[in-house]
Amino acid sequence: MNKQGILERAVLFTCGILAIIYSVIVLGFVTTSPDLRLRAMLDSVEAGPGQSVPAGIEIKATPGIEKTGSAPAPKATDILTKIGNEPIRTFLDFSQTLNELRSIDLPPGGQLQPNSDPSELDVPFMVEIQDSGRYIKIEYWSTEQKLARSAWIKIQSIPAADVAISLLWFSLEIVILAIGAFAFWMRPFDRTTRIFFIMGTITLVAFIGGYNWWIIAGTLALNVPFVIAAVLIPAITLHFFITYPRVIPWLAQHPIGLLRTVYSIPVATTLLLVGCLTYLWSTSNIGDNESTPIEYPQHVIQVVYVLRWTVYAYISIAGLYYLATLAALFYGYLKSQNAYERNQLKWIALAGLISTIPVGYSLYLAEFDRTQFALGGAGIPMFLASVSFMVAFVVGIIRYRLMLIEQIISRGMLFYVVSAGISIVYATVISLGSLLGTQLNRAPSTNQAVSVFLVMLLAISLLLWSRDRIQRFIDRRFFRQKYQLDKALKRMNRAVGRLGDQRSIADRMLTSCREVLQVKNAAIYLLNPDRTQFELLTGFQIENAPSTVPCNSELLEALEGELAFQRIATGLLKEVSPAQHLLRLLGFDFIYNLELDGEFAGFVALGQRVSGSPYSAEDLTFLNAMGQITSIALHSTKIHQDLRRLNEEMRIKVEKIDDQRRLVSILQSELTNSQEISERSATTHDIQRGLIKGNSPAIRAVMETVRKVANSESTVFIRGESGTGKELLAQAVHENSGRRESPLVRVNCAALSPSLLESELFGHKKGAFTGAHEDRIGRFEMAHGGTLFLDEIGDISLDTQVKLLRVLQERAFERVGGSETIHVDVRLITATHQNLEKRINEGLFREDLYYRLNVISITLPPLRERREDIFELAFYFLQRTAHRIGKRITHIDPDAIEVLERAHWPGNIRQLENVIERAVVLAEEEVITLKDLPADLIEGKKRLPTRVIETKPVVSETTRRLPLSDVEVITFPGSQNQLDDNLSEPEKLRMALSECRGNKAQAARMLGMPRSTYFSKLKKYGIS
Repeated sequence: MNKQGILERAVLFTCGILAIIYSVIVLGFVTTSPDLRLRAMLDSVEAGPGQSVPAGIEIKATPGIEKTGSAPAPKATDILTKIGNEPIRTFLDFSQTLNELRSIDLPPGGQLQPNSDPSELDVPFMVEIQDSGRYIKIEYWSTEQKLARSAWIKIQSIPAADVAISLLWFSLEIVILAIGAFAFWMRPFDRTTRIFFIMGTITLVAFIGGYNWWIIAGTLALNVPFVIAAVLIPAITLHFFITYPRVIPWLAQHPIGLLRTVYSIPVATTLLLVGCLTYLWSTSNIGDNESTPIEYPQHVIQVVYVLRWTVYAYISIAGLYYLATLAALFYGYLKSQNAYERNQLKWIALAGLISTIPVGYSLYLAEFDRTQFALGGAGIPMFLASVSFMVAFVVGIIRYRLMLIEQIISRGMLFYVVSAGISIVYATVISLGSLLGTQLNRAPSTNQAVSVFLVMLLAISLLLWSRDRIQRFIDRRFFRQKYQLDKALKRMNRAVGRLGDQRSIADRMLTSCREVLQVKNAAIYLLNPDRTQFELLTGFQIENAPSTVPCNSELLEALEGELAFQRIATGLLKEVSPAQHLLRLLGFDFIYNLELDGEFAGFVALGQRVSGSPYSAEDLTFLNAMGQITSIALHSTKIHQDLRRLNEEMRIKVEKIDDQRRLVSILQSELTNSQEISERSATTHDIQRGLIKGNSPAIRAVMETVRKVANSESTVFIRGESGTGKELLAQAVHENSGRRESPLVRVNCAALSPSLLESELFGHKKGAFTGAHEDRIGRFEMAHGGTLFLDEIGDISLDTQVKLLRVLQERAFERVGGSETIHVDVRLITATHQNLEKRINEGLFREDLYYRLNVISITLPPLRERREDIFELAFYFLQRTAHRIGKRITHIDPDAIEVLERAHWPGNIRQLENVIERAVVLAEEEVITLKDLPADLIEGKKRLPTRVIETKPVVSETTRRLPLSDVEVITFPGSQNQLDDNLSEPEKLRMALSECRGNKAQAARMLGMPRSTYFSKLKKYGIS
């Protein structure tokens, strides 16, 4: 993962943690907050004409209010003006004063006897009546009696039911947030999981703050996060459902505009609300002393009105967002073609329909009964709406693998849930016991207090002892494999002590994994030294697993970045990571990386578990222990094998002279008697091989294919690099077919221009073109009843391809300039060294012709892939060249043979033939030695061209060239030795001619084309 992705994950997870901390602080704030059971509104009351109503806020309700003394309690519609010594002018004063009650000490003289009436006594503003609690004096304006009154109101705590609802919702939302965090951690590249996690974070803050806004309103630090979350939650919810499970196509075309449309109003509203709150909080101390008027300035009142009407307006906008969310949800449900997605969306859509009732009721209160709305009338409906969505998410998560987080619903999570449940039960029992002990300990008897202490000590000790026993049982029940780790490690230690081969070490590790983790199939792949592919080392039940897997830099970077990967279901993936693609290619469910010498060296691949459950963190711990000791074992085994290899090489070098002498003696006898090298292939002894030599597995497989297809009439397509013997193989196919008595006609398609090639293939009538002085039959007619071999088929023009396709389809054609249809019976064999698939993509070769030709494809391996044949081929060329030249050369020096077998041979068999011919010409004795071979072969330097030019004339629409630095015998002083591939064909022709100072033959060799082709192209483009 890149740095930006790591930073993004860090920021989002930090926000999630801060949201949890915020929720815990609010819950703690709520449980310790005092409450007078007075419900007042944001409205500031102003006196009307002829009235002397003091400034204050209107009391809307008094649910559960308790008072003491003879003074009457306030009623709804009365005006609250003062609490204790603090004036109440706005709701902000009211909320801040309630918060201050939690830290106010009882004033001197405030302790009263039971049944005392503080309204008839000279007491401070707050008193505590024995066995009744604390009371505070309030002042209010009675709207019925039109006069100011006072009363003593009991300071109570927040009702347990309100706290219980907050705790319940907090617990449920924490589960959803944890699942979203897990999904985002596993797939940070998935945009949907990121939005889901952000939505869970914002929802947690919004509900905890919104349900308790009455209490936190006076604290700016708690109020601002709630406002931000509450305003953004409609937008983030809409954003989630227009991107899940698939982005709506017509919205995906304008992603930036979509984000601006969704978030512009919420962001502007957030800034306005936070600004108003900050301003009101900064001015809340106005009027706290006697020299300042008790009324707020008019501009403060205006800010309050702006705040209130902004809230009401945005509630209506939030309703529109909710309707848009439902529309996006139903659109996704109707358009989804995936069964998993439809099941998930079905439950969420049902929750959306159910939630329309409580959400609609809440919107009704916000618009038509704002008093009830402000007093918390929408709290329970919104809680029910939230619960309905939570139920839908939980069902989707557990039953339909919502957000692909089935990995977390595992044995490990069940273990933690059970353990947490037991801890909660024991904590509850201890808490209740402590509460009971506290109540009993209020008795004045010292003996009774000691008895209660001893009983509680014994009870808690027994509880802790039983909890340890139950926890041990749970550990063994859920994680039996960790108790088998010792057995597995001992087995690996024994394997290390014996220093077996790598396969036996790997088998022991996989055996332990299968026994402990209960997996069906397993395998170990190691990275080859070139780091280009993974090779299968060993495995169990891996019939369908590939033996090699290609490895690119992207896959290698992904594997080195993480310790392990678990397979994710394909249903909802937006993007497939390289590791997930590898798991699907192998057919396994889990990958664990192995290291050798501190570097990534391969991986352990595990299949599905017998129980069907995903792999857990405990399984990863087991694999980590096994992987480390396996890495050590493999490293030790590798060292041991290297030592044995070195010893074997030393032994071979000691015996090398005797073996080589014995081998040379046998070869000399064979060459002297002019005997053919015996054919050792039992499967191809009845095949006429012709001039094809070699008995390597690769060439035997080719000849076996020839044996199978020779007698058929199917078209044969021969592929291979230049110099591998494609023409010889075509001759072998013909000689082993039923047409062997008929002619084999060869045509080199690259040696002829398009017009000449057409005449060569189909013939022409007299006068068909300039120079056609008589009728001429084409190669198709010559090959009637036999075989036609078209070499370098990839270089023919598109016009000729069309006519050739017709011949293949109808076995009929017309001569150039003629109208008579000629029918022929010809078997076609074609060959090329080019990549026809690439030429098809470039529009240079017809795809339908390709499939007509590629009926039976035979690929001739390059010489570097059949090194076993170099020995036989070298002696064959030696014998033939020596006989032709008239030299008596009997054998090749063993050191020279070793050099030949180790060479790269980019020119394949043709290059080997030329090297042997050169050596025979230069040899001064009866043996070819190292001095007779080219220096580049002996020194191991790549002096030969890395790309060999076909010695036959080649014509191609895409001009090929060879850097002059790679050619051994051709140099052009002053040339750039390189032509720009972006140049057009005429520009390349002119540049080559200029660099070769007008020498057309040298320019043709520079561009890698025959001179005749180069001359015709110069004439075509009018270049002199």
